[in-house]
Amino acid sequence: MTFTVDEFRDWIHILYDHPEWREDLRRMVLTDEILELPGIVRELADSHRELADSHRELADSHRELVDSHRELVDSHRELVDSHRELAESVRELSAAQQRTEQRVEELVVAQTRLGSAVGELQRAFGSTVEEEAASVVEVILRRKGYRILQPAYSLALNGEIDVVLPVEALSGEAVWAVVEAKARLSQRDVHAWSRRMRSEDWQRRLAEKGVKGPYLVYAYSIRADLGAQEMAGKEGIGLLKSDGETLSPRDLIQPPTA
Repeated sequence: MTFTVDEFRDWIHILYDHPEWREDLRRMVLTDEILELPGIVRELADSHRELADSHRELADSHRELVDSHRELVDSHRELVDSHRELAESVRELSAAQQRTEQRVEELVVAQTRLGSAVGELQRAFGSTVEEEAASVVEVILRRKGYRILQPAYSLALNGEIDVVLPVEALSGEAVWAVVEAKARLSQRDVHAWSRRMRSEDWQRRLAEKGVKGPYLVYAYSIRADLGAQEMAGKEGIGLLKSDGETLSPRDLIQPPTA
């Protein structure tokens, strides 16, 4: 059976007037797969949107990862620079320490030499003072009428006696002149020297060395302060300088009787 164009148009109008017929016709004409195609397309569009969102998230994560990597590279570069600066500082510190150690060694050597020089100077100066003291006391006692029995000498006795000079008085009595020699004489020096020479224990030690007394006690100095002069007068100790006697001993110090 054939349809005319008018009949086909009338049939179309009838389908529009009856939707339930139009749906039945669609089922007859279209397969289930074709009918499901719009839903599949929508699902595919949704998946595409989700995929696009995931791609954007992945791109953002990649950018963050690149930024983190760049920061890590910068940090590593800074760390390498810091390590290089630290190594340079350590080398400079090591070199400075070596220079310091060398200077300390040089200073120790110089100090040792200086100590030796000072010691030699002190010994030379001390010997000079003692020699002057011996020379002066010999001249002074000779002028006073004493006879020099033997040259002056020093005596080590738990504390050195700088000058010991055995002489004979005008009366024929043997006397021992003893002299403490210092470059600078203080009040304390005079008092200590007087106490030592008046000590019985000290006198016994002197006697054991052959210096039996009585003792004519002097203190010799290049310079004596006023306190030393006053103490010498109080203790009866004689004072000598390079130009002679400035204070005579008050009397002889007698040794202890046996």
